[in-house]
Amino acid sequence: LSVERFEPVLRAKAEGARHLHELTRGMGLSAFVLFSSFSATVGGAGQANYAAANAYLDALAEARRGEGLPATSIAWGPWADDGMAAQNALVSGRMERFGLPPMEPGLAVKAMEQAITGPDASPVITDVDWSRFAKELTGSRTSALFGEIAEVRQLHQSIGKFTEDPSAERAVPLAETLAALPAAEREPLLLDLIRKHTATVLGHASHAGIDAERGFFEMGLDSLTAVELRNRLNTATGLKLRPTTLFDYASPSALARHLLGELAPADDAPEKALPVEIDRIEAVLTALPQDDIARTKAVVRLQAMLAKLDQPGAAFTEGAGPDEAADDDLEDASLDELFDVIDRELGDA
Repeated sequence: LSVERFEPVLRAKAEGARHLHELTRGMGLSAFVLFSSFSATVGGAGQANYAAANAYLDALAEARRGEGLPATSIAWGPWADDGMAAQNALVSGRMERFGLPPMEPGLAVKAMEQAITGPDASPVITDVDWSRFAKELTGSRTSALFGEIAEVRQLHQSIGKFTEDPSAERAVPLAETLAALPAAEREPLLLDLIRKHTATVLGHASHAGIDAERGFFEMGLDSLTAVELRNRLNTATGLKLRPTTLFDYASPSALARHLLGELAPADDAPEKALPVEIDRIEAVLTALPQDDIARTKAVVRLQAMLAKLDQPGAAFTEGAGPDEAADDDLEDASLDELFDVIDRELGDA
């Protein structure tokens, strides 16, 4: 997180609160109310600057209470109708999936009235579905932050009973499911899985509108929803996908072919890997500006390769390809390294 992104968010919250604190210190106020955020209490992906700024408000309220001055910093959850989250359907949908549904404003105001006269300097007012929120935030791990919340304790106890019960039905790993299917049905199953999870993180009621050939980021994914989608696919597939996976395989169809190669490698893996690598090159090149020198050089090399392949009798000689160890290295190869391999193969043809 850069200073340029951190400073304006912190300034907007902290400076005004600090000035009000100093200017009203001797006025004998009956209440000094600050609006903080639940993110200051539990953190939030992509909200480090916002969480820190609101944590300053909580700390200021505690400091005022320590001086015998009135102060309440309310850590708000999302509001319905006019709240920040309500103004962005993607954000509000993501919060609801994580167990933070928007609060009805009238009920929130009543809770605020009670909080202002209450004993806590930094109370939290939010509607939380702990069965979803705690699971998303901590998984099956216990957390001291939620240790006193009965719903969370019950959740962890139920998870422990399930994982320790030897008679519990074992979920069939996706790789086993694919292995049991005819080859022609494997990629469609993965594509359907990807489209469903993409629809979920985008807040769609159905995956029917998710175009298999359209780029993830063209559909509306951002950095946060991309991480959420990758994490969902990690859970669904049992793989540990790289952070750049959605950039390297930038559409549902390209990603489905990649996952198929990871989960159900066939004897003809090099042939099946070729479309995936072409998709990868295409994704990298289309992401570059048209006047980018790297894109220009890559296009020239591709045109040269196509010209060689169009020549009569241009075919790879048997045994001229890279060895198995080199094949393994191609997965992590850079664009230039992939071109070098192809150039060498064409040179041997």
